[in-house]
Amino acid sequence: MQRNSMEEPSIMSIMLLGLIGSGKSASGNTIIGVRETFEDFSPVAVTRVCNSTQTVVDGQTITVIDTVGLSETSVKVKDAQTQIEKMFILHSVDVFLLVIKLGETMENRNVVQWIQDNFGAKALKHSTVLFTHGDQLHGPVERYLNKCERLRSIVDQRSGGFHAFNNKDEDRSQVTELLEKINSLREKNGYRRYTEQDKKTQKELILKKCDAATAVAAAGAVIVLGAAAAGAAVGGAAAVEEAVAGARAAAGVVATVGAAALTVGKAAIIGAARCAALAAVTTFSAGVYLWYTK
Repeated sequence: MQRNSMEEPSIMSIMLLGLIGSGKSASGNTIIGVRETFEDFSPVAVTRVCNSTQTVVDGQTITVIDTVGLSETSVKVKDAQTQIEKMFILHSVDVFLLVIKLGETMENRNVVQWIQDNFGAKALKHSTVLFTHGDQLHGPVERYLNKCERLRSIVDQRSGGFHAFNNKDEDRSQVTELLEKINSLREKNGYRRYTEQDKKTQKELILKKCDAATAVAAAGAVIVLGAAAAGAAVGGAAAVEEAVAGARAAAGVVATVGAAALTVGKAAIIGAARCAALAAVTTFSAGVYLWYTK
C-alpha cells in the first residue's frame, strides 16, 4: 500500500553534521545508548567514513547517520561532501542535527554556510541545532544564546530549534526530549523527508550558479582584452596602459554585479577567474608593448 505524505514513516532518520571535534559521534552514541558504536573522544578527525546504525529508542525505531567531520580545508570538505552525498543513496533524512560545540562560535560560521549552500533552503526545514558540552553551561542554554547573536541567528534559521546534550551524562531524559522535538518537526513537515532528489536539485542549482560566475568572469576578460587591443591600435604603449586600467575597472564592476547574484561561496569563483583573466591581460599587454617599441 502506498504511504501518503501525512502518514508517519515507521523509522526516524537522523543525520549528524558538524565540524571536526564538535561531538557528532559522541552525540550519536548518546542517542542510541551504546558508547562504542561511533568512534569519539578525540581532538582530531576520528570519523573517516560516514556510518549508520539502526536501533530502537523509547519504543521507536531510529536510524542514526554519523558523517565525516567538516573542516576549514577545502580538500577535506570536498571529501566529506562526496561521502555525505553517497549516504543519500541509502537514506532519506527526517532531521539534520547540526552539532555545535558550545563556545565555538566563529568556527561554525563557514560550516553553516557550507551546509546551506550544499543542501539548500529546504534543509533548514529539516534541521535542529544540537549543542554539545552542555556540562559547561552555568544556567539554561537560552541565556547563553541571548548573549551570542551569531548562535541565535543560526538557531532561528532552523525550523527544529535547538537542544543541548551532556554526553557525559547517562540520564536518558535528554535523549527523550530530543526525540520529542524531532517528532514535532516531522509532523510539522508532514512527515516528508529530505531525499536524494532534493540533494540532486540543489547540486544542479550550484552548477548553474557556477556557469553564471564563469560567464561573468569571461565578460570581464573580454572587456579588458578588447581595450588592450584598441589601445595598441590607436595610441601605442601609453594608450594600452590607460585602456587596460579603465577596462579592468569595468571588469571589476561586471564581476561585482555577478557576485551579488550568487552566494558568498560562489563569488570566490568569480574572483579567481577574474584574477586569471587579468594575469592573461598583463602578459598580452606586455607583448603589445614590446611589439610597439621595436
